[in-house]
Order: sequence, then C-alpha cells, then structure tokens
Amino acid sequence: MKVGFVGLGTMGLPMTRNLIEKGFDVTVISRSRPPVEKALSWGAKEASTYRELAEQVDLVCTCLPMPDTVESVYLGEKGLLEGARPGLILADHSTVSPDLNKKIARAAGEKGVHFLDAPISGGPMGAEAGTLTIMVGGEEEPFQKATPAFEAMGKHIVRVGETGSGSVAKLINNLLVGIHTAALSEAFVMGAKAGITSDVLFDIIRHSTGYNTMMDRCLPLIEDRDFKQRFSVKLLHKDIRLALDMANKLEVDYDFTALAEQKIEETSQDGHADEDISAIVLPYEKKGKVTVGKK
Repeated sequence: MKVGFVGLGTMGLPMTRNLIEKGFDVTVISRSRPPVEKALSWGAKEASTYRELAEQVDLVCTCLPMPDTVESVYLGEKGLLEGARPGLILADHSTVSPDLNKKIARAAGEKGVHFLDAPISGGPMGAEAGTLTIMVGGEEEPFQKATPAFEAMGKHIVRVGETGSGSVAKLINNLLVGIHTAALSEAFVMGAKAGITSDVLFDIIRHSTGYNTMMDRCLPLIEDRDFKQRFSVKLLHKDIRLALDMANKLEVDYDFTALAEQKIEETSQDGHADEDISAIVLPYEKKGKVTVGKK
C-alpha cells in the first residue's frame, strides 16, 4: 500500500517514521521544511501539492492542528479531493467536529472516495512508540484496508461506528483530559497550601480511589516546572470548545466541561496558550500564592 501523509508535526512526523520503518511506501507534504527533510532522510518521497499527493497513493493520512486547515486541505483548491480517484481512502487523524467529518465524507462519496475520521490519542510518546489509540468512524471495508497502516502507528485500533463517531469518542476523551487536568491542578494546589508536598500526596492518591492517569502525565512536569509544549493549552481549548458545541447539539448537560473550559481559557489569557496543558496549574498557584512541588 502506498501511503501519503499530510502534516509532519509533533504527532505526524513520528507516525510517518513508523510507517516507513514498517515497510510502507510513504509520500509526504508539510508546510514546514525541516520535518520534510527528516522524512526524506528516512526514505519518504515528497509531493508538491495535496492534489498531486492524492493522485499517487492508495491511502492518505492527515494530522493537522486546526479544523479550518483540515477543511482547506481536503476541500480547497488543489486539495486532496481534486486529485482523488475512485477507491482512494482518506483518513483524518486530526481532532475536529463530527460535522466536519460528515461534510468531507459527503464530498468524498461524490467522487467514489472513502473517508475515515481516525483521531488519535497517546501524545508524542505514543506517536514515537507506535502505541497510539486510533478511534475510527466510517465504513467497514475501507477501515479493514487501512488497518495495516493504522497498526504501524497504533496499538489499540477501534472502529467506533459510522462517519463522525471516531471524533465523538476523541472529543469525549479530551473533555475528560481537560476536566482531569483542571481537577488535579486544583487538588494539588490545595494540598500544597495545606502543607502536603506533591510527592507524598501523589503516592497516597495513586494507591487510592481518586487516581487518574493524567496525574502520571502532568504532575512530573509541574514538579519540574517544565511547561514546554507537548499538547498545548491552545489545542486543548479548541478541543473543549468543540466538545461543548457537540454537547449543545446533542442537548445534554455539560456542567463540568464548561467549568474546565473556563480554567483553560484563564490559562490562555494568562499567557500560557502555547505551553503544555500542565500549565493549567499556574493560575491556581497564582491565586493560592503557592507552588506545587516535592519536599
């Protein structure tokens, strides 16, 4: 299978490397030159336009940060669908709305092209290790055909259901990421203010019922004051707002999600939008006049 990859960012570049290492014929395109050069050094080929890329491969994977970019790459002038031929499979690993998935799928269907929404979870470490969770919406046949490529990049591959359902699962996952990160920030600042160091409190919670895996991810970064971008506050804010929009359309309650969105927005307004989501602790520390840390 010939695979095209669009978007060689923090997630896309290691995903591309894993495809190449597993023996796939990979052609890439990305806005930034250095990661393209790196992919070429691993054995990838390069396309000059999205249309050209779609003309050359059997499967196109996209991994892009913002919904408007996704829409432009698929539906814009010289976009992927302009070069798509019947039978081509398009798989979007970005985090976008189910409505955008369905819009792209309808346009693809008119050309006899298959579209899969296939958002990912696992962060840069999962992308590097090839252990991502890939949650897929779309038809069974193209899902089965694309699965060998997905397995080169991920460990837990699930077809959730029809078009858009992969994005529903991803938005639910990320709203929980937002809620858990805000909650652990609030809790550990409270502990610090009361005189309990983060290592002691974490050791207790890790062996108790209040534990969640975001503590493993975020607490070491908070303790080390290492807020450099991995998954940025800005991107989580985008995802939370997409989740809120989805909840409105589904007419379900979203009280905790809305509260988490407020704290994430506050973090952005304090100048931390481009830092890692562990920086959500900073407004809590600022108000509490305390710093979370070990002994």
